Amino acid sequence: MKLWTNGFFHSLDEGKIYLKMTTHQGKIVCFDEDCGHRHYDEVIDLEGAHVYPGFVDAHMHLLGYGQKLKRPSLSALKTKDEVLTRLKEAFHHEPLFAEGYRECGITKEDLDMISTSHPIMIRHNDYHSVTANSYVLNHIHLTHTNGVLTEEDATLAMKTWPPYTIKQLEDILETSLKSLYSYGITGAHSDDLSYFIGFKDTLQAFENVLERMPFRAHLLMHYDILDDYLSSGKSFLDQHAYLQLGAIKMFYDGTLSSQTAWMKTTYRSHNHHGLKIQTDQAFLDMVKKCRQHDLPVAIHVIGDQGLVDVCKVLQKYPVKTGLHDRIIHAPWADLEGIELMKKLPIVIDIQPQFLSSDLPWALSFIHETPPFVFPWKTYLKHGLIQAGSSDAPVEIPNPLLGMYASIYRISDHDQKPYFTDESLSIDEAIDIYTKGANYPTYDQKRGSLKIGYIADLTIFDNDLKTFKKHDFLEQKVKMTVINEIIVYKR
Repeated sequence: MKLWTNGFFHSLDEGKIYLKMTTHQGKIVCFDEDCGHRHYDEVIDLEGAHVYPGFVDAHMHLLGYGQKLKRPSLSALKTKDEVLTRLKEAFHHEPLFAEGYRECGITKEDLDMISTSHPIMIRHNDYHSVTANSYVLNHIHLTHTNGVLTEEDATLAMKTWPPYTIKQLEDILETSLKSLYSYGITGAHSDDLSYFIGFKDTLQAFENVLERMPFRAHLLMHYDILDDYLSSGKSFLDQHAYLQLGAIKMFYDGTLSSQTAWMKTTYRSHNHHGLKIQTDQAFLDMVKKCRQHDLPVAIHVIGDQGLVDVCKVLQKYPVKTGLHDRIIHAPWADLEGIELMKKLPIVIDIQPQFLSSDLPWALSFIHETPPFVFPWKTYLKHGLIQAGSSDAPVEIPNPLLGMYASIYRISDHDQKPYFTDESLSIDEAIDIYTKGANYPTYDQKRGSLKIGYIADLTIFDNDLKTFKKHDFLEQKVKMTVINEIIVYKR
């Protein structure tokens, strides 16, 4: 039994704040005066720190993030010369895969100048596109003008990369979790199981690491490995205290930056509405198959027309009573889409940092601005449940950066605020990374500090409610606790 003392414990339950807390076997036992007259195996003095329920990232890629940490990064580079210089420095006459590229005109010809005898790929920061050299294009028998590949072509190119072993995936996952601990993240909802070495072996890598590193992993299952999951005999949701198998992940459209999000307006450069990843009938068949097995779906949809289309399908083929579907992203909307979502049992996985990265740049791609842009306050007013996330490795998985974006809505491009009527309060911003992000787990004993709840804690030196604007960009986590185990201490 452990006593956590000399702190401020923010329960997120009607504003209650406690000064002491007892935990035992990974659960919260009592608070304040009820903590007296007990035998404690350990007393942790928090030195006046502020304690919150463990922060959770509701949509990211745990292995993809670890992979990015171990590969050359282009995310801070803005010019073609900078990118090419970095690639030349990173190339050592062996396959080169760099991450986080922001479009600045690199083509296959530029990559061929580095090498035509080894595969070279750079993954765009939207994670739906890659630029590949001629070696890769020849390997996949694809004739292409500039080597900038999107969606299915990008996936085909990436599949040429040498597969990992289970041991290598474990190393990648450990790298990811260590970084997440430092951001105060105690759990994450992740889409990884179809991208590496198959459902069985990738899941085994997770099992092996979670035996030695506490972390609440909720793994979405891509539609591509649905049959593998069904034949495995594994149950939906809880495998053990640290692992859940969640909804079936599928894509409806692409991204705005690649001009493949399915929009009601048209794109300026091509005068089209975007791209549906599969035909309407194929998408219907995918949803119907999930329903045949009583499984919820988690659908990537960016465009406002895509949101309407998806909701109509979910309305026609509803999820089993007691379960809910997930809408991933939904940054652009109109009233039709919002009214449809209100009638459905859904959770929206939002990424506040996308606003900082995308606006006002993304608006220049389309002829008309949709009625609602990153409409988190509007979603809240309509009673929609939102779960905060980063979509790492697309963004940095630091919840403080997400809170900053959701409260201040400031663009990284020009440092100006956009659509501030959609700003969240600090309480609302905290909620999306605690209560909201835990809602899709179906576990009612997560997301608050209450008796009987899991002892997952994110601890700061100061009260988040007193943070000034710059504090969200500068403050660091003091301590991260999972299952009452201190996994990170600054």
